[in-house]
Amino acid sequence: MRKNYEARWVSRQRYDALRRSGRLGDILLLETTNGYLVIQPSGSDAGDGAALRPQEADYELQAVWFPGPPPLLKKARALLGLETDARSPRVAETSR
Repeated sequence: MRKNYEARWVSRQRYDALRRSGRLGDILLLETTNGYLVIQPSGSDAGDGAALRPQEADYELQAVWFPGPPPLLKKARALLGLETDARSPRVAETSR
């Protein structure tokens, strides 16, 4: 049976503690330009912040916000069931 995953914000202190523990298992830690995220199995208590809705996770997990390795971003998006092409956010076009 496939696990369901969720993205949650995580404080810097919790992020550092999880990273130092060395026992991440099914958890991914991501440092983005907007803060720290944990991708965890639903119901896990790794993250100490708010859970992201799918639309929020789709926005936050884009290459423009994540300077880390592209394969890690792709894996995070895949675990959440998002498209793995990690496109850049759409910019509203202005009429001239």
